[in-house]
Amino acid sequence: MTISTRAATYEDEAWLFQLHEDTHKELVEAAYGPWLVAQQQEFFGPLIEGHDVFILVSEGADVGALYLGRREEDTWLELIEVTPARQGQGIGAAALTWVVEQSAKADRGVRLQVHKVNARAKRLYEREGFAEVGETETHHLLRHPCH
Repeated sequence: MTISTRAATYEDEAWLFQLHEDTHKELVEAAYGPWLVAQQQEFFGPLIEGHDVFILVSEGADVGALYLGRREEDTWLELIEVTPARQGQGIGAAALTWVVEQSAKADRGVRLQVHKVNARAKRLYEREGFAEVGETETHHLLRHPCH
């Protein structure tokens, strides 16, 4: 699967929130209860403002997003989202490869956390070379050394 990335702009914000709802509503409801739009928008604002956000593009269409930051000496992958219609087609794996390659160029590893109820995503990360380095009550903490 070939993807490209572009930096998100203000004009992408509504699409990004809809993508977030499309990809996380079921997970949020399973873990925390009803999806409350106003509450989710409050959580979403700092996510947009506090990270480098990239739109994933495949075959000329926007198909997902990455939210990247820095923690300690590593790139922090805060969030990766792929439109439900395009999940299972290798886009997530291609996006992870891109993040790992960019981080390796900067001599950094990649860290992320995945919710414990999201076993499918955890399997993807492990297939892509991430290993568990800890956990919280709700999340597995994973790292890719990029070396």
